Amino acid sequence: MLKTLLVASSLLIGSFTASLSATAPATRHAPAAAAVYVCISKASVAYHASSRCAGLSRCTHEVRRMSTSAAQQQGKRACRKCY
Repeated sequence: MLKTLLVASSLLIGSFTASLSATAPATRHAPAAAAVYVCISKASVAYHASSRCAGLSRCTHEVRRMSTSAAQQQGKRACRKCY
């Protein structure tokens, strides 16, 4: 009886952890095709998920919408506030 209970509980725990890993997000970064926002300035280092990000509030230049891959090709990284 105890052995049966241990086997059943281990199966239940295994299926529970498998379902958690299947629903957990794989990454916090935007997919390569997603639109991001970039401050067009020499000092700009990041791309942002939203045009209303606090990281863009100091931008005195143009803010452009582009793909994540285009922003990465320009040497930008993900904003630490957005992502």
